[in-house]
Amino acid sequence: MVGQDGTGGNAALWLVRPGRELVEQPIVFLGSEGETGAVARDLGAFLWLLADGFGPWEAATSYEPGPDRAPRADRGLAAVAERFAPKRRARQRRSSRGPHGSFPTSTPPS
Repeated sequence: MVGQDGTGGNAALWLVRPGRELVEQPIVFLGSEGETGAVARDLGAFLWLLADGFGPWEAATSYEPGPDRAPRADRGLAAVAERFAPKRRARQRRSSRGPHGSFPTSTPPS
């Protein structure tokens, strides 16, 4: 597990790339209500997702924030992401493919 959000859902490494480092594995979300989805292609992309104000639940679901809950960038998390993955900065885009790129139709194992 990488972490837990306020709803009780977990962000975890999905070990689907044999022989690759843990930091190169995708991050998935396992929600407390059964939601699942790949949220980032690797740890660096996940750190930037958090720094840009998105959580794993928002990235894994079709959630669209209302005007009162727009994502807000976090300078502290951006500093961590910049130290760990300086060349990986890419603003997260909301789309049917989601932020996970190479795993658009995959779902993590239960």
